[in-house]
Amino acid sequence: MSKPESLSLDQLQVLLLVAEAGSFAGAARRLKRATSAVSYAIDTLESQLGVALFDRGTTRRAKLSQAGEAVVAEAKSVAYSAQMLRARVKGLREGLEPEVSVVVDAMFPRDRLVTTLRNFHVKFPTVPVRLMSEALGQIERSLRSGTADIAIGSSAHMRDQGLRCIQLAGVLLIPVAAPGHPLALGGRAKLGATREHLQLVLTEQSGTDTQDYGVVSANVWRLGDLTSKHALLLAGIGWGSMPEPMVRADLQAGRLTHLQLPEFRGGEYPLQVAYRNESPPGRAGQWLIECLINRDDRVER
Repeated sequence: MSKPESLSLDQLQVLLLVAEAGSFAGAARRLKRATSAVSYAIDTLESQLGVALFDRGTTRRAKLSQAGEAVVAEAKSVAYSAQMLRARVKGLREGLEPEVSVVVDAMFPRDRLVTTLRNFHVKFPTVPVRLMSEALGQIERSLRSGTADIAIGSSAHMRDQGLRCIQLAGVLLIPVAAPGHPLALGGRAKLGATREHLQLVLTEQSGTDTQDYGVVSANVWRLGDLTSKHALLLAGIGWGSMPEPMVRADLQAGRLTHLQLPEFRGGEYPLQVAYRNESPPGRAGQWLIECLINRDDRVER
């Protein structure tokens, strides 16, 4: 008896067509073969596997046996994998990258990212994406080290030497706190009031160097990721700036309050998409970049 590993894709295709057509004759018409040839192929397959794939009853319809249903399910998976392999090899021959790796600033709006990647998957279903989320200067380091092919980050934390940078629409940063926070009570806070209250700050930590951005309070907690900062703000621990899209639902639901602070009004966080001049993206990566900037005014540097 032959081992299952020796089965051919042609045999599995015949099985799938018989199961789909419901008869040997129907599968034969689709394959443009004689019915006897299809029947012989199924007999051979059953002999190789050592199980009956169809119930040989009185019904004229080819009815799968219990074992046959299990084999067909596996055959569909194998056939799909083979189709994807052929499609991916075809894409590689046509110049598509084996993979597109992207590092994204945690400040970048999730809805914009999801829309872009959804469109990318529709356009290039065989190209895998490696997606990383980082903050501040780690975006540039990931790009320059080759960990990422494409970077979406801030020009404030990225040197443009050796890079092709295209500006994107920025994201609005606003100061927020839980509704019960002292800075959220009574409307506009007094000048200097922020120094008296705990400020949550997104901090870059690289080796022994620590950089803070937008610090105005004497009492500071330094956080390495935006998700933790968001959770602490919702819990009423401190105040801090957040990307407006990330807290929009919280503001509407009353879980957070947009603070009116004389010395901290927030502002736009500039964003750009970048890649190394020495290693430009391939066709899929270039398409992804075009999709990102399609609705923005482009300024190249």
